[in-house]
Amino acid sequence: MPKKPTLRDVAKEAGVSVATASYVLNKVTNQTIPEETRKRVYAAVEKLSYIQNLTARALSVGKTNLLGILLIGTDSDLITKHISYAKFIDQLERLSLERQYRLLVARIDPGQPNFDLVLERKLDGVFVIDASANSFHEVASKFTFGTPIVLVDGLIDDPLFRHVVHDYKQLFEIVNGICKGQPYSIVHEHYHNQALSDWLQQESGLPSSRIWPAVRDMQSLRAFAAAHTSRPLLVLNEFLALQLAAFVNPADMIVVCTSDCPEYVPHGARAIRMQQNKAEQAYEMMKAILNDPFATEHSVLIPFEQS
Repeated sequence: MPKKPTLRDVAKEAGVSVATASYVLNKVTNQTIPEETRKRVYAAVEKLSYIQNLTARALSVGKTNLLGILLIGTDSDLITKHISYAKFIDQLERLSLERQYRLLVARIDPGQPNFDLVLERKLDGVFVIDASANSFHEVASKFTFGTPIVLVDGLIDDPLFRHVVHDYKQLFEIVNGICKGQPYSIVHEHYHNQALSDWLQQESGLPSSRIWPAVRDMQSLRAFAAAHTSRPLLVLNEFLALQLAAFVNPADMIVVCTSDCPEYVPHGARAIRMQQNKAEQAYEMMKAILNDPFATEHSVLIPFEQS
């Protein structure tokens, strides 16, 4: 088996010192390196197929350029909930790569949390999706103090942490305008973050009997939909709406495109879209915290608009 090229091999091929090669590859800003020298180092990297060791890089520059995405989920979660984050993660990865960051994605079961994969890497920052208060603080305890953590689709009453959530107050202003006083019911995927569920109910003004947090119990979901056929059904997540379309008339649905995939709204249903890209907002918040922990607002609310 051929020997893996080392940083010393790259330096020798480029005709520079090991220190200079390290400065170039680690993008050290306090060293003046001629452009021609940089090009020689990059050419040597390509010729030798050199892959930089992340651990060594972390030790040399104090960061890994790795960001984590932790999805809090259980086996009872609807498959549509997992699907709904696919575009968000894809967009977040593209934004990260544009700025030389890579993403590590892991699913954490709050009942049997396993942080081994996360702890094997030193992450510069972490996005945590739909975590309960207990799960969130358990996740936060695994990282060194000061590691930027952004909670997506969840609320935490702690000034140390930031969150990105949908603006439910503004959403229900739109919904009430559509329904014009007509009673309606709500179906959404079960949220692990209880504060988010409470806020949704508070802003809707509906009793819990008219709100269904769906899990993988399709029989109960069908029964809820059947019991509310006389009124509009507000569905959060277009993929959940597709599933409901098997037994609910799409014309009775108002679909909130929380996945940013309006093309999947069932034909005939009314749609409400996000005005801002959630991945962009989450990444911009993370970028700001990485530069200055006190530079951003405590929360970002994603507004909606009727399609």
